[in-house]
Amino acid sequence: MFQKAFIPYKGYWSSPFSRWQMSLQNESAIELGAATARKFLKLRGFSPAMFDGCLLGMTIGQPAWFFANPWFCALMGNDKIGGPVISQACATSATALYIAATGLEAGFYQNVLVAALDRCSNGPHTIWPNPNGPGGQVISEDWLMDNFNRDPYGRVPMVQTAENVAAAFGGVSKEESDALAVRRYEQYLMSLKNDRRFQKGYMIPVKVRLSKKKMLVLETDEGVTACTPEGLAQLKPVIDGGCISFGAQTHPADGNAGVIVTGRQKAGELSQDPKVSIQLLGYGYARAEKAHMAAAVTPAAQMALETAGIGVKDLAAVKTHNPFTVNDIILGRLMQIPEKIFNNYGSPLIFGHPQGPTGARCIIELIEELVQIGGGYGLFAGCAAGDFAAALVLKVG
Repeated sequence: MFQKAFIPYKGYWSSPFSRWQMSLQNESAIELGAATARKFLKLRGFSPAMFDGCLLGMTIGQPAWFFANPWFCALMGNDKIGGPVISQACATSATALYIAATGLEAGFYQNVLVAALDRCSNGPHTIWPNPNGPGGQVISEDWLMDNFNRDPYGRVPMVQTAENVAAAFGGVSKEESDALAVRRYEQYLMSLKNDRRFQKGYMIPVKVRLSKKKMLVLETDEGVTACTPEGLAQLKPVIDGGCISFGAQTHPADGNAGVIVTGRQKAGELSQDPKVSIQLLGYGYARAEKAHMAAAVTPAAQMALETAGIGVKDLAAVKTHNPFTVNDIILGRLMQIPEKIFNNYGSPLIFGHPQGPTGARCIIELIEELVQIGGGYGLFAGCAAGDFAAALVLKVG
């Protein structure tokens, strides 16, 4: 599918992810994202002026959202560029990378930044005038909670869509769900070994002002909860008769991430190791039956593999956006993904879920793992609001 789209080795970053209503709760996602991008560029010795475009992934409104992309670019250090804001729930990063690669293949971009950011904390409460309402009562919506708790088409909470998929594909027991959560937590702990050597390969600490006199440097993910068999066994399913407890689903979070997309030659010039080649190869998307969000992941992944011209047997590593344990259980069951290549070093189920940058962090960790094991094909796949899913295939050589 793609022939010309490459990512420089170490041409990407992620901030730590902070559980909502913790240290990043009052930070502007746009300003914090730009500050992180600026710090990343300085650390890598890159100039903000090298970009001829920017795709900004963002799903939750912030003050001055109207100016989001050009404001972000100016704060980053390049007030000559801009671009669209991409918003597709948890498919935002994958879709933004797809658009960047497509633009590069068409010759529209030469060196484009895909940046993604979100703040789930203190999300907007929107009101619309309603002169015909009783006493002029307004129509209102909480951006985050109202949409987590009710799909306007499926008319059920997101957790119910996962339970629907579990039932539709042979059932999932609570014990199976709990075991998967424990396994994903153990894999996240892999990224913390050797003084967080894995995470330090891509993670940029962020500085936060807690008060007029107090600053905090957030270096690690904040608010990660340990998963143990004993602890999960005590938790009841969120929905009676279901398999998913609060310990078997992700938590909203705040954070940002970014990836440079460019041509082969420029990627080599920007790479920390010119011998490492990272090529985007394929993209896939799918929509599942109403109120069956997690079911869309498998056909999206299959499409991405087909457009890349490979199969599951060719994969060296797989990363997923997995807001519920059911997502990985069903995807692994249907596609026969070997557990030894499935979500090593972490996944959103454990480190959190700021919709826009979640996929970008997964893709960055996928690249880092592939480099570590000597290269190969990698797949990222994940669901998004509205029974939709998106997937990307890349090759590290």
